[in-house]
Amino acid sequence: MKQTSSQTVKLLNEERALLMSLAAKRDASYSDVLRLGLYQLATLDGLHAQMTQAVWARIEHVLEVEAVWEGVRVNDRAAAHHSADASTHTVVQTGGI
Repeated sequence: MKQTSSQTVKLLNEERALLMSLAAKRDASYSDVLRLGLYQLATLDGLHAQMTQAVWARIEHVLEVEAVWEGVRVNDRAAAHHSADASTHTVVQTGGI
């Protein structure tokens, strides 16, 4: 999976309120709103290649995360199915005694 970093961003209360409003209006996370602003600034400053590279890195990251979650869901279903089979098996054995 791609390496990610976390950065603390210091905002004024008014800026935080604006960020919260934008995120709520777009049903997005704070990170998504900040990321979109980053992409827009990069485009305005003519950093098309870097912006495209960053967007593709984000897409690849989302696909990797999705694959991990799909694997977890498949594993969870298999574990639940196995657990249900074991419970049924136990009940049948106990009921037969």
